[in-house]
Amino acid sequence: MALEGSLQDMSLVDLFQVFRMGPKSGMLILQHEDKRGVIYVHEGRLLDAFVVQGVARTVIATRDEAVLSLLAWHEACFVFRHDLSVVGRPTRIEHDAEWLVLESMRRSTRTPVASTYQNLTIETRLQLSPLPNSAESSVSLDVDQWRILSHAANNEDLQTICAATNIDKERTFRIVNELLAIGLVEIAPLASVVLRVRQLHHQRCLWQPLPSRLQ
Repeated sequence: MALEGSLQDMSLVDLFQVFRMGPKSGMLILQHEDKRGVIYVHEGRLLDAFVVQGVARTVIATRDEAVLSLLAWHEACFVFRHDLSVVGRPTRIEHDAEWLVLESMRRSTRTPVASTYQNLTIETRLQLSPLPNSAESSVSLDVDQWRILSHAANNEDLQTICAATNIDKERTFRIVNELLAIGLVEIAPLASVVLRVRQLHHQRCLWQPLPSRLQ
């Protein structure tokens, strides 16, 4: 059964995560006006890609650049067809999906997936996402991304993270959007936030000095 839809309903970033979780093998076809993009996937890993335009099917991008071009699309119809014949197709894409998503964000003046996380506030708390099973899902992070990631492990809110890292609010929000997009962090549900607050309160109680009359 084919997976069909629109990028307005499911972004390309979300599709990459679906492919990896499967893991799925086949061919993703995207159509926007007179442009068509194709990405070949094997067991969740991107193998090859190209973008063509017009009736003549003129190739305007291939390999990594084709994926980066498709990540910039915000409106397109897509269909993913399971096809095991991609197994024999050579790997021509150099970087993994997570790296390509980050690179797309760096190149863009606005984060492609920012609208998904537009409800971020300084009170938003983060937590680490479960680590992917595939070793290929590892990505290269810069120093500020690592610093924010380390604070996310403590379920800290964004205001605390800004103060601790001395990174301004705008850049912190942008980095958090990037980490959310590639699946390294997620917004902590309310239950986790309450549990963390109780743990911190308990720790403070344990370390609170005894009254002088009891020492």
